[in-house]
Amino acid sequence: MLMPALCILSVIAYVDWKYRRIPNSLLLILVGWAVCFAALSHDISLTVICINIGIGLAITLPGYVKGIVGGGDLKLMLAISPLWTPIQLLWIFSIGVVSLLLLMSFAYFFARMPLITARYPNVITTRTKPFHRGVPLGSAIAIGAIFVSFIT
Repeated sequence: MLMPALCILSVIAYVDWKYRRIPNSLLLILVGWAVCFAALSHDISLTVICINIGIGLAITLPGYVKGIVGGGDLKLMLAISPLWTPIQLLWIFSIGVVSLLLLMSFAYFFARMPLITARYPNVITTRTKPFHRGVPLGSAIAIGAIFVSFIT
């Protein structure tokens, strides 16, 4: 039942990684699917959704106020609130952030390898700072959601 949401999250992860933007149209589709899923699920109640919204705001709102994350990341956390329990939502965020940091570090070190810099000299100038375009938190949330969905 979560597979369509995971497909939408995969598209969001790709777009956020590539352009550092999360389209509102994809978020609207995800919210629609999440509301339908919550209405049909026996595990998700209005109380769980309110707790998840509080968790999502507590996690992303400070970063948004400081300018570290964008509004799309905040909206994404609110959009996935009806899909998982609070513990799963915390796992999604933490696994996603750790995997994103590992992925960005790998991309940074891979771009600095001597073979890559000799073959593609412009790569080193465009990708020396992995966070120069911001943090793709939407990609982290999607990675965490996919991981948590397949292990639970």
